Amino acid sequence: MATTFADDCLPPENIYGSRQALFEAINTWARTRGYAFTTGKSTTEKNGRRTVTFACDRGRRPPNPQIDRQRRTTSRVTSCPFSVLGKESSDQTWILKHRLDHRFSIHNHEPSQHPVAHPIHRQLSRDTSQLADLTNAGLAPKEIQTLVRQSGSLATRQDIYNRVAEIRRDTCEGQSPIQALANQLDKEGFWSRIQFAPDGRVTAVLFAHPDSLAYLQAYPELLLLDCTYKTNKYSMPLLDMIGVDAAQRSFCIAFAFLSGEIEEDYTWALERLKSLYEQCHTSLPSVILTDRCLAVMNAASALFPSAATLLCLWHANKAVLTRCQPSFQEAEQWKEFYSFWHSIINSPTEEDYVKRLAEMQQKYLLHHYNEIGYIKTTWLLPFKEKLVYAWVNQSMHFGNTATSRVEGIHALLKSYLRRSTFDLFDTWKAIHLALQNQLAELQARQAKQQIRTPLELSGVLYGAVRGWVSHEAMRKVEEQRKLLIRMDPLSACTGTFSRTYGLPCLHTLDTLQDEPLLLTHFHSHWHLKREGNPQLLLEPRQLIEPKGAQSSVPRSSTKREPSQFEVVEAAQAQAQAQARRAPTTCSKCHAVGHIRSSRACPLRYSDVM
Repeated sequence: MATTFADDCLPPENIYGSRQALFEAINTWARTRGYAFTTGKSTTEKNGRRTVTFACDRGRRPPNPQIDRQRRTTSRVTSCPFSVLGKESSDQTWILKHRLDHRFSIHNHEPSQHPVAHPIHRQLSRDTSQLADLTNAGLAPKEIQTLVRQSGSLATRQDIYNRVAEIRRDTCEGQSPIQALANQLDKEGFWSRIQFAPDGRVTAVLFAHPDSLAYLQAYPELLLLDCTYKTNKYSMPLLDMIGVDAAQRSFCIAFAFLSGEIEEDYTWALERLKSLYEQCHTSLPSVILTDRCLAVMNAASALFPSAATLLCLWHANKAVLTRCQPSFQEAEQWKEFYSFWHSIINSPTEEDYVKRLAEMQQKYLLHHYNEIGYIKTTWLLPFKEKLVYAWVNQSMHFGNTATSRVEGIHALLKSYLRRSTFDLFDTWKAIHLALQNQLAELQARQAKQQIRTPLELSGVLYGAVRGWVSHEAMRKVEEQRKLLIRMDPLSACTGTFSRTYGLPCLHTLDTLQDEPLLLTHFHSHWHLKREGNPQLLLEPRQLIEPKGAQSSVPRSSTKREPSQFEVVEAAQAQAQAQARRAPTTCSKCHAVGHIRSSRACPLRYSDVM
């Protein structure tokens, strides 16, 4: 670009169909010449026609530099007098006129080096619907900028930020973010409860997606609880309440923004969650899984006394590793110590637990007194019933002994949130997007399992339940069937597998013989979410007829067996045919009644003797 304006920097006088058409035309002219037009003052004549001044975008008066400002700002204005007039005519068209004074056709600054320096050339389309859709879909401003620049826009990242902020303000409809959240929860059909402090401030918000309630009604047995952080600008912990469906996939029951993590906070949230179970007319959870947070453990035990409260085994293992490993200098020593810990946790009976703990104490108490003390006082003595398999496997936990799936939900939410400075309304919108996609995936997975058959499970054993129970359930039963084939002789049944998984064990399969599994063999947790009941259609039994073994007709033939009179008639016909036939005469000994190759012939071997 040149350092001075060209002689044709003034747009030519012309007639346009509308004011907007005029404005776009003169900015198109100015764009390649290093400046831009903005709308200045306008006047209305007595006949109602308007005259608008379109001035250089650097034409305003510069701000006073003597004023102290909190922000370090810059200004592009230079009081440039350059301007033109747009006049409305009687036929609703607009006429572009040059101003008579020559000073209005001269700029007092150099032309810009690129159109991006002028906001009017970076302006996005006033139709914000597409940008709003992109924003609501969770796209980051940098991704939106990539899309709009592909269409030829010069918009910068800051322009995108400004427009996104404008869309958010429009979404709030003039309300505060927390008021907008409350209204949107009702509008979207969410089940929600809000807690207020005495001064009227919101201290907690609990909400559940309407489609999540259907999954809660179908699969209420498991409840996993865990908090995640850095999701909002108020630093309020977000409590995730998670369930597990028949396909062993996590679904979000509800979420709660809490003001803290004391027992009263969890009690408020779990009281509302319990009322949600009651309003859905479903049973309360039978197993609750948490990490070692005493506040949430106490609240869960008080509100769900019939549920077995288990501790996350993964968190326990990592805590023992963090606390005890530094005291072991050699890796093999630590590996042996850690194996002792796992053997204690995996104890199948209480007697095995006592025995293995005693062995560990005898081996390590002298040189690792603090580590043994930590394991006993922090984990085993107060919480062995929530950790050790001898007690944990008394509950039907369906194989869930860790809260790792809740950590997966945390990661899913964070991928939609992107930053921790959102207010609660914006955070809820991101969670809403994640929930919609998650529920769609859950529905698609179950729909596929209803019509698809795993090739390794296509036998008669699963014929009556195929399409009604999840593939994961049938695969676990298949593992038991294969174990039954390998195990000889069959050991005594402990009932652990059926008690913890709600599935038939290898001993049940052994009693079935060749009979197919029925839906009643599977706990309702493993049933796919679908309407109706399965129609039991079994293959007919094969009939075994006594005379089938004596039949000369091939098994695959469709020819009927001969009747008795036909057998008698055939025998008589054969006898008569033999009577009419001349008796055989041997060609060697010339005796009647046999042939030369018959054993009755005395000269049978005369040729070779």
